[in-house]
Amino acid sequence: MKRIIAAIGIVIFALTTGTVRAAEKNSPNDLEYTSSQIKTMAREAHTVEQYTVLADYYAVRQRIYKRKAAGEMHLWAIRSEMTNPLREKWPRPVDSARNLYDYYEYKIAESAGLFARYDRLADAAAAK
Repeated sequence: MKRIIAAIGIVIFALTTGTVRAAEKNSPNDLEYTSSQIKTMAREAHTVEQYTVLADYYAVRQRIYKRKAAGEMHLWAIRSEMTNPLREKWPRPVDSARNLYDYYEYKIAESAGLFARYDRLADAAAAK
C-alpha cells in the first residue's frame, strides 16, 4: 500500500513539474534570441516584420529590466534601513543594491531607445 501511494506521489510530482516548466517556457517575457542573433538581425533587417521582431525583443527586454529594477529598489530600501556607518565595510550592501538599480535603469533607457528606433524604422518601412 505504501509503495502505491509513493508511486502516485512521484507521478503527480513529475506531472506538476513538467506543467510548470512548460508554462515558464511559454512566458511572453522570455527572450528567445541570443545577442549574436539580435546583432545579425539588426544588421540584416529591412522589412517591416524584421523591424517589428527587433522592436518586440527590446520591449520585452525593457519589461524584464523594469521588473529587476523594482526588486533592487525594494532591496535598496531594506538595506538602507540597516546601516551602521562605524562598523560597515566598503562597499556596503546598500551601495551594491543602489549600483545594481542604477545599472537596470540604464538598461531600461537603452532598451527603450532601441525599441523606439526599430519601431520608427518599421513604420517607415510600412510607409514605403
